[in-house]
Amino acid sequence: MSENYRKAVRDARRLARTHSNGILSTLSAEMGGWPFGSVAPYILDFEGNPILLLSDLAQHSRNIKQDERVSLIAWEDEKHDLQQSGRVTLLGRAVVTEDSEALRDRYLRYLPQAQEYFAIHDFRFYKVAVERVRFIGGFGDIHWIRGEDYRLPADAFDAGLVAAETGAVVHMNADHKDALVRYCRAQGVDEPEPRLIGIDPEGFDVATRKGRLRIDFDAPVRDAKGLREAFVAMSRRASSAHGDDLPGAVSG
Repeated sequence: MSENYRKAVRDARRLARTHSNGILSTLSAEMGGWPFGSVAPYILDFEGNPILLLSDLAQHSRNIKQDERVSLIAWEDEKHDLQQSGRVTLLGRAVVTEDSEALRDRYLRYLPQAQEYFAIHDFRFYKVAVERVRFIGGFGDIHWIRGEDYRLPADAFDAGLVAAETGAVVHMNADHKDALVRYCRAQGVDEPEPRLIGIDPEGFDVATRKGRLRIDFDAPVRDAKGLREAFVAMSRRASSAHGDDLPGAVSG
């Protein structure tokens, strides 16, 4: 695997993690398999697979019941020439995935406008198990990526990291907002009221007045202990602190 390909893999996953709105394409049940595109908010799981919240009544849900093959495209904020912008198309099979309190909490932190949907009984979560990726980093920077290369392998992180996410988010927002301010400032964003919304093995996402800010760890973290160590390192870099202003809830 060349370094150019490795970079494309990282960039494709990062682009997909940075956004929560895409175009979902399914194969139309009513039109005999014609492509059907629709707007679809999404989040990514820790591996990088999209998670969608879809109504049984929606056309794309009906299409998926007949043929689970889908694609989801997301792109950078539009520039003067959209073709110069990065975009990623994730191809895979959409299957209903288990609903859980942790998944609902995570989904709503990223997409709080979806709260009312949970009062309606015909909405359910779907996971798109990515099999192939088309990534365009810009003009001439074009790659096909294998699904097994795009997805973080299951052994790249443990269940403890997944379980620690919600507690770490709550703890950081309640007790360590000043650390979040410093993390944002280190990225060139002056945000007095940042709000941590999600963590994954590669980094974390912060809500700011200017939109969502993606902050990468220096290296992927595997477990709760590694998560705390990553925050320690970032805090020291940002403010010369000694690790006191850190998420003890993920001390491992």
